[in-house]
Amino acid sequence: MNVIIPPKRRDKKTSFKKLVSYVSTREEKKSAEVVSPDAAEQAPGAEYISTPGFGQLVDYVGRKRSAPASEIVSISPEGIQRVLSGEVLCETNCFSLETAASEMNLVASQNRHCKDAVYHFILSWQGEEDPLPDAIFRSVRYSLKQLGMEEHQYVAAIHRDTDNVHCHVSANRVHPQTYAAQNMWNDADTLQKCCRVLEREFGFNVDNGSWHMDQYGDLHRTRRDMPSAPRGAAKREIFSDKESLHGYAVREARQMLNDFSMQDCLDWPLVHNVLYTCGLGLREQNGGLAIYDLLNPEGVSVKASDVHPAISHVAMVKRWGDYQPAAPASDPDDHEAGILTVDKFYMPQLHVRDQEARRERREARAVARDILRARYDAYRTGWEKPDLRAGERFRQIASHCVVAKAHVRDTVRDPLMRKLMYRVAEFEKMKAMAELRLQLREERQTLKETGEGRPLSWKSWVEREAVNGDVAALSQIRGWAYREKRNAKDRGTHNTSPDAVVYFGPGDDAPLLRNPTHDFRLTKNGCVEYQRNGKTEVADYGDRVEVYPRDEADQETWWLAAAVTARRSGENAVIKGEQASVTRLLDSGAVLNANNADHRLSVGNKAQQDRIDVTEAWFREKYRNNAADMEAVPRYESNEPENLPARTIRDLPRP
Repeated sequence: MNVIIPPKRRDKKTSFKKLVSYVSTREEKKSAEVVSPDAAEQAPGAEYISTPGFGQLVDYVGRKRSAPASEIVSISPEGIQRVLSGEVLCETNCFSLETAASEMNLVASQNRHCKDAVYHFILSWQGEEDPLPDAIFRSVRYSLKQLGMEEHQYVAAIHRDTDNVHCHVSANRVHPQTYAAQNMWNDADTLQKCCRVLEREFGFNVDNGSWHMDQYGDLHRTRRDMPSAPRGAAKREIFSDKESLHGYAVREARQMLNDFSMQDCLDWPLVHNVLYTCGLGLREQNGGLAIYDLLNPEGVSVKASDVHPAISHVAMVKRWGDYQPAAPASDPDDHEAGILTVDKFYMPQLHVRDQEARRERREARAVARDILRARYDAYRTGWEKPDLRAGERFRQIASHCVVAKAHVRDTVRDPLMRKLMYRVAEFEKMKAMAELRLQLREERQTLKETGEGRPLSWKSWVEREAVNGDVAALSQIRGWAYREKRNAKDRGTHNTSPDAVVYFGPGDDAPLLRNPTHDFRLTKNGCVEYQRNGKTEVADYGDRVEVYPRDEADQETWWLAAAVTARRSGENAVIKGEQASVTRLLDSGAVLNANNADHRLSVGNKAQQDRIDVTEAWFREKYRNNAADMEAVPRYESNEPENLPARTIRDLPRP
């Protein structure tokens, strides 16, 4: 187990409201969920009680949203009660869970010197652990006792909604009787010691921490073998995905430095030689030692002690004397002198997260899947259809009839009786063959239902092998699932393929179009879906527009798709899909261009743009004197939110 102490504000005005808001916004919605104005107006966590101080923290640790039903589970003789609030089991020594925040705030107000009386920490267990509530709450009470807050008010809540079972503890630093505030100095070390004791007492998994317990039960501070990465180097690798100089030095030189340090032979020349082979140098800087890049000496440098404590300035001077600079490079013609070569250099442009590991894993997966496919091909090649031996079984029945007739011929002398016995043998033969036919029909049906009548498909065979524990087959199934998930993300929420897709350049966005024939639906991934009767007909993803018309006579969808496309610049736009659908969208845009001077549909493909220009010219000439048809075409205003008129033309003749 381990402990987490969330940081607090330095101005002694810890705001649990912001904490609750942050935690509530972590509950991300799925990308396909609808963004509604009502949900947007209500900020996350707005349903929480706005009581300052303990109120909001108690609400959070108790997962208190819309006043879930509370049920008292038990009350101890000391007055400690356990309450089931919704799905969260809580424990408190206050009068009730509902009044705990008010009680804590009232007691805290009695100490005017304590500006921030709220104390919050979290006890967390490893993912494979599932401790009992009694063990968790006993751990909470022991931790509070070691902190000197055994008699203080507290609320503890067990959360099981993450991968790790954890317990939030909110306690009042002000004593309910003396009104003295508890000093929380060195609380992290105290709680770390509590974790080690509790691990031994309850049998929890031993976790890493600042303290460890030996085999005799004594606590010792954990000694860090190697220093952690500097904050700047860690941030560079996290946010920019570029390897820092510190990370490169640790990866290439730390192990060699550690090996020589264990042999007690790491003197000044050897340190310079080890670093030189890695493309690094060592120099005195600001009273200490710094490691720098040989290719860029004026660039950034790192403390030598951060790479390995054995080459700190204090350690090296104490063991080997004053600093000695690196010897000049050896002359290549001097064969007696050992010539050092630089094997590698620091390249800050490389990605730190790969380090060849991803490539090696990809190659290993590819080889395993090739072997898996070869095994399936061998299975298909060697597969033989199950033989029901129908002919052999029929022949056995016929042979039995022949034997029966021969026996009758040898034993029965009366011709009439012999003839009658022959008929009986024939009847038994026909009966046995009819039963065999029914049995064969059932066997064939069983083979069909179980799939043994034909070889398994590639996917079915992989699934069978994965059930049997094959790692490569399991990896292949996960690869299929990832591909389906990625394709579903690219397609959005549609299961059918669009008739036409308009692709745009990056950053070429358009506003929402509001019209009486279609409703719009905005999803979390930024997709605007224009729907009619609950069915999406036009989907605007920003980088592309997909068209899903209902039928051939559905012209409103094509008008809308053309209007959405016309809001783009059209420099890199290109329309793809079935030729009939592409032509219809181009013609719809051309008709809109003839009636709308503010927004014109244009594309980057020359052949498609020529089609638009030709259709537009033809339409202007054809309906130049027909005002009724011209007025029936949708028009759009650029200074107001776009509104498509209800009137549209369905069957305008096209060239």
